[in-house]
Amino acid sequence: MDAYPHLKILISLILGLAITRVLSGLSRRVQQPAWTEGMFSQIVWSLVLLLGAVHFWWWEFALRRVDTWHFGAYVFVLSYASLHFLMATLLYPDALPDHAESERFFMRRRGLFFGLFGLSFAFDLGDTLLKGTAHLQGLGPEYPIRLGLGVLAAILALRARSSRAVGLIGLAWLVYDLSWIIRRYDGLD
Repeated sequence: MDAYPHLKILISLILGLAITRVLSGLSRRVQQPAWTEGMFSQIVWSLVLLLGAVHFWWWEFALRRVDTWHFGAYVFVLSYASLHFLMATLLYPDALPDHAESERFFMRRRGLFFGLFGLSFAFDLGDTLLKGTAHLQGLGPEYPIRLGLGVLAAILALRARSSRAVGLIGLAWLVYDLSWIIRRYDGLD
């Protein structure tokens, strides 16, 4: 029995929740501009997360080539997808105290967000290895550099003292990641 179609549905559901959360949060920024001034870093990292979720779904199409599935691999891939949802909830929590500024809230609690963001690159490597050595080699020499740069972005954003610096780090990552995706994934094969 092919496990990929079943897994694909669950991945799509989890990523759909993450994307919905971020898009809903961004739409509130448009609907309530007086409450959303000065939210540069939150918006930039929202775009990073949206791109990451869409890229993840595209990237996971290669799972169709995995011949043998076991429960641990299944849970691993679903956990990787769940990181996107967890990061989305940290960007846009369910409820904020009255008149709490979301950017300030995000900055105070960014440790967990950037911890999960950095952890996602370890999951990325594990996921790549699950797809096989040929898949790993097919990604070329830039792949481990990309992983290192992602972890570095997480560390720098975590240590940054200002919201603006956190946003600029996110913007730099967004530009690099978009260039990687365009150069690497023009087609599904």
